Amino acid sequence: MSWAGKQSIKDYFRSLFPKREQAPSSFCPPPSAKTLSKEEEEKVVRALDAWVQAKGYCLPHKTMAETAENIGLPYPILYRYFLAQGDDLRSYRTRLRLQDAMEQMKAEPQTPISTISRRVGISDRSNFAHCFKQLTGVTPEEWRKK
Repeated sequence: MSWAGKQSIKDYFRSLFPKREQAPSSFCPPPSAKTLSKEEEEKVVRALDAWVQAKGYCLPHKTMAETAENIGLPYPILYRYFLAQGDDLRSYRTRLRLQDAMEQMKAEPQTPISTISRRVGISDRSNFAHCFKQLTGVTPEEWRKK
C-alpha cells in the first residue's frame, strides 16, 4: 500500500495502524457479551446521572473498574453499557469535561483557560487544547473569542 491516493498522511497512517479497541483493565475479567436488561440499563443511567451531577468526571483519571466501584455499579454492567452505546468511559468523561469547560468559559470570560482546564480535571494545557480542538474544531482561545 502506498501513500499515493490518500487524502493525507494522517489517513495513510490510519490505514496502516487501525484503531485498537480499548481493552478492559487487566485486573478485571472481561465481561460476558450478554446485553443488559432494561433494569440494569436504567440503573446505569441513574448512577451515571448522579455521577455527572456530582461532577465526578472532574476527579483524576480512574479506570472503568474504579469508576464503577465509586458509583456503586458492578464493573461488568458498566462495561457492557458503554459497549452497547458504542462508546467508552474515557471519551465520555472527556466530552463531559470539555462541555463543562465551555460553560465555565462562557460564564467567566476573564478566567484563564488553564485554570478552567484544571477545574474540569485536565491539568495539562496542551492536552486540553488538543482535546478541545478535536471536539469543536477550534482552539479554546478561538472558541472563547466567538
